[in-house]
Amino acid sequence: MAPTNWLWFGNIFFVSFPLAILGIDLSRLYGHMPAVSKRNEACHPYEPFKCPGDGNCISIQYLCDGAPDCSDGYDEDMRLCTAAKRPPVEETASFLQSLLASHGPNYLEKLFGSKARDALAPLGGVEKVAIALSESQTIEDFGAALHLMRSDLEHLRSVFMAVENGDLGMLKSIGIKDSELGDVKFFLEKLVNTGFLD
Repeated sequence: MAPTNWLWFGNIFFVSFPLAILGIDLSRLYGHMPAVSKRNEACHPYEPFKCPGDGNCISIQYLCDGAPDCSDGYDEDMRLCTAAKRPPVEETASFLQSLLASHGPNYLEKLFGSKARDALAPLGGVEKVAIALSESQTIEDFGAALHLMRSDLEHLRSVFMAVENGDLGMLKSIGIKDSELGDVKFFLEKLVNTGFLD
């Protein structure tokens, strides 16, 4: 950086520099860079999963492989591994929201039971139900997460079993329109195929 002013005062020569360089970065002088938390660094595309505890980045292939790669073992967490097989929470929430928009705020009562009134509010709302569907390993875990009554859980199980057995009449009997059957069947089958009924 070039000096901005040259000044002679008697026998003394002064050089004036802009204020920007008056602060000396000693870390550069000694060859050290300030410590940056791994949590703030972006992961490389070939290791896109960031461990929440230690900030280490790992490849997707190491998620749910039976060997912990994050220091806290988060990459082997049962809820994470279950959710990795299921439709994304956002997609599930959107799907549930579209059913409510088409049929009214109490429609999902036919699927999840009496606590599913008022757009799922008594169950914690659409987002909470979507997360529970994504993270719950089995239908029993789902029932426990949302505090469903046993009778509602058994009804839900019968709906899933009907879908698993190809009985679309069950879906029609709870008011699923012909135009929605394919989407509902696909969604429920995705849960069944990832162990929801086990």
